[in-house]
Amino acid sequence: MLPPLTLASLADSRVLVVDDQPANTRLVAHLLRRTGLTHVTEINDSRQVREILPQLGPDLVLLDLKMPYLDGFEVLQQIQEYAAGTYLPVIVITADDSRMSVERALSSGAQDYVRKPFEAIELTLRVRNVLAIRSAFLELRRSRALLRERLDIFEPELSGVVEDAGRTRAQISKVIAEDRARIATQPVVDMHDGTVVGAEALSRFPMESLRNPAAWFTSAARVGMSVELETYTLRLALALLPRTQQGRFLAINVSPRMVLAGLPQGYDWSRVVLELTEHMPVEDYTALNAALAPLRAQGARLAVDDTGAGFASLRHILDLRPDIIKLDIGIIRDIDSDPRRAAVARMMTSFAHDQGVDVIAEGVETPAERDTLLDLGGRLGQGYLFGRPELA
Repeated sequence: MLPPLTLASLADSRVLVVDDQPANTRLVAHLLRRTGLTHVTEINDSRQVREILPQLGPDLVLLDLKMPYLDGFEVLQQIQEYAAGTYLPVIVITADDSRMSVERALSSGAQDYVRKPFEAIELTLRVRNVLAIRSAFLELRRSRALLRERLDIFEPELSGVVEDAGRTRAQISKVIAEDRARIATQPVVDMHDGTVVGAEALSRFPMESLRNPAAWFTSAARVGMSVELETYTLRLALALLPRTQQGRFLAINVSPRMVLAGLPQGYDWSRVVLELTEHMPVEDYTALNAALAPLRAQGARLAVDDTGAGFASLRHILDLRPDIIKLDIGIIRDIDSDPRRAAVARMMTSFAHDQGVDVIAEGVETPAERDTLLDLGGRLGQGYLFGRPELA
């Protein structure tokens, strides 16, 4: 049994309540303070939000939609601009619970909504859950940063190579011209019985220049050769399709830039899962969806990779409507003993099930992690417990 999350550990969280009616902000602040949240700031003029955000640095915003001057949707836009590159959750509290308004609020960056009039216990539980998830995500980011540092994936690793852009381009061109990259595959299994349902294609490069694939792709992006390198490795991965057992999928990592540049034709896309990592920014979701549409029409499935490593993935999920969500290794590691990681996995798994989306847990290494994921409703897993990457 996983220990429950307690609000006591979140008592230092800063909450901003925005509503044009002082009676409403007083009520909400009173309810939150009764639960132990003492740092609650009330605003009744929505025009003050832009100024107060950097001063307060809130951990959560509770926001009304129907307000004079600036409505809740305009305030949501300001919050998203302020929080760019970070995660600032917003719970909308509104009497307008029409489907159109709710969907617009969620697509504009809100994480949850509460209907007016609300039950006190419902509001406090939703606040508790969102703050717990924020706390878990921040801890996961710290853990992931430490993991990257230990694996030498930090940017300083690249500095010696990237300083000489010409030499870096020559190294990448040589790898492509001499066909020196290889593809390894790692199985994806049904965790109930270990049945292999697919595999992820992973690029492998010569080690004498850069020590890991992430460094190769990051270096290529910095010298303007990311499309060339991705096109090369993509074709290597797609060449494995005829050797992939019927009924199994092949997952291939692609960047938004690669998709927009155009993926090669003439392949059986119905057996391919395109994994879109959250580490590469998406500047135009409309254009990206348009580029993906022909491939998805041919049966290709879309996965949002590294979900939980940061917060771009949450936007990816809302705007791209993927078929698969891949939970980042930072969530899975020690999930059997860390209730915060379990809370994030439970949230994402529940959301995915509601939307008819599959979930794949990455980095499953122990039977305890597998069993906890199964208890949380997970089904598909990938990691050393089921098989290490092997050259194809």
